Amino acid sequence: MESDYKPVANHFRQAVESLVAERKKATLNYVTDLRELLTTTGLAREIVSRGGADYLTLSTGEEIRLDRIVRLDNTLAPGYESYDFGNSCAL
Repeated sequence: MESDYKPVANHFRQAVESLVAERKKATLNYVTDLRELLTTTGLAREIVSRGGADYLTLSTGEEIRLDRIVRLDNTLAPGYESYDFGNSCAL
């Protein structure tokens, strides 16, 4: 049930690229195809493009689509400013 990829705002992509360049550890909240809100922490390794979408790969082996990232550390991603973290089915 993969939806179409929506490119992320340039300033948010730059924040992700900065994490990769500095090889920093980050905590991410993201939504899955089933609209579950998950949290993970890992070292940002690289951004890869595959099938028309961009993914952040972490040292844990996880790959997270950039447009599925809800929060990166304490920064909310564009489009998720009103996301209700108390109700992960709010999307």
